[in-house]
Amino acid sequence: MNKLSTTFAVALCTAACASSPAQTQSAASVHNPPPVAVDAAVSSLTNEPVDAAAAPAADAPAPEPVRIVAGDRRAVPTPGPHVAITAPANGATVREDRVEVRLAVQHWRNTTDANDHRHIHLVLDNEEYRRVDDPAQPVVLEHLAQGTHVLRAFAGWETHETVKQDGAFAVAVFHVGAPTAHFGFDAHAPLLTYSRPKGTVSGADASRVLLDFYLTNIPADRLGAQGFRVRPTVDGSTLDDLTAWVPYYVEHLADGPHTITLQLVDAAGAPAPGPFNHIERRITVTHAAPADPHAHPAH
Repeated sequence: MNKLSTTFAVALCTAACASSPAQTQSAASVHNPPPVAVDAAVSSLTNEPVDAAAAPAADAPAPEPVRIVAGDRRAVPTPGPHVAITAPANGATVREDRVEVRLAVQHWRNTTDANDHRHIHLVLDNEEYRRVDDPAQPVVLEHLAQGTHVLRAFAGWETHETVKQDGAFAVAVFHVGAPTAHFGFDAHAPLLTYSRPKGTVSGADASRVLLDFYLTNIPADRLGAQGFRVRPTVDGSTLDDLTAWVPYYVEHLADGPHTITLQLVDAAGAPAPGPFNHIERRITVTHAAPADPHAHPAH
């Protein structure tokens, strides 16, 4: 019996020893698997760069800070444009929430000339202006809220810059239903009227975005560093006050949405009173060229 047990034990030991190298290799493979070849196409989908050349440059230049620069005030031909609002009459009260605005414009756009893109900017209250190419045609305003409204009209060049001259601006106050109590608008007080920018600015215009406005009831000797001035804010950052009535340009705006704010301030730096002397606009900037770079903007 002892001899049989010994013989059986020797046989088991022999079998175990014969299989141990394979088992040892298998165990090692579990803990230390062999390297696997990586497809370059697959590795390019990971967040890790394939090589140092593909990594972004660590010394990429920082974007230029946004700034506003003054432009040249455009000379006005003689005789200069004259703009008037003939309807609704100043101080009129209308029953319906709809009015037809009629303008009388002299010495400005020749509507029979397709190459003359001068126009009129028409502003209702503090909304974006409506472009009027043919001032002989009425402009219909609908769905007006009850209460007092203010219309402003002024001449604009083909570049949308305002014509900065007395007589090129008109204002009219009217009421739908009844006047608004304590409205607070004085047509004879210093007034800021926002013009540009608006909407989407694209292509070459995106590098120098026109910032333009109209000023009324501010004598030249009361405008400047020691007088009335316009305080601009771009995306929440207040920039230097604008102390001259000229076109300005905003440079280094990145692609995407932006918020432009203008505030008329007095000699002490306090906001000028009036419901329209603080204006905020949302615009979109894209440096890509428009689909038709030769098309004249419709706004």
